[in-house]
Amino acid sequence: MMSKMASLSSLVLLLAALTLSPQGLAEHGKPPEEKAPIYKPPVEKPSIHKPPYGKPPVHKPPVHKPPVQEAQYVKPPVYKPPHGKPPVYEVQYVKPPVYKPPHGKPPVQEAQDGKPHKPPHGKPPVYEAQYVKPPVYKPPHGKPPVYELIC
Repeated sequence: MMSKMASLSSLVLLLAALTLSPQGLAEHGKPPEEKAPIYKPPVEKPSIHKPPYGKPPVHKPPVHKPPVQEAQYVKPPVYKPPHGKPPVYEVQYVKPPVYKPPHGKPPVQEAQDGKPHKPPHGKPPVYEAQYVKPPVYKPPHGKPPVYELIC
């Protein structure tokens, strides 16, 4: 089966090569003919005058224009802040006067009986509560008794 397929495919390829080739079967065995080159004289083209690219310059007579006076433009002044730090507004604060007692001895107050009242000299007595300490157990001094073992 394979040999039939191989022979069939080779036959189809041979047929396609013969039909598609420009020489075909007619010139298959002939050597190619050499043709002599044909001399062709060079063709001279006449030069063509081309006008220059663009439009030709047009001459215009000079036009006299009177001078135009333009209004003077004055720039408005630009505000520039002053250099440095701006002043700081501080609220004026008035301190109240501080009371200072007069120097010297304080005024003496008189009691109802007409005699001047004088404070007592020295410190007042301090009341201290009487604290009683509980007795502390102390072991007796001396050697402890020696117990002898009787055997």
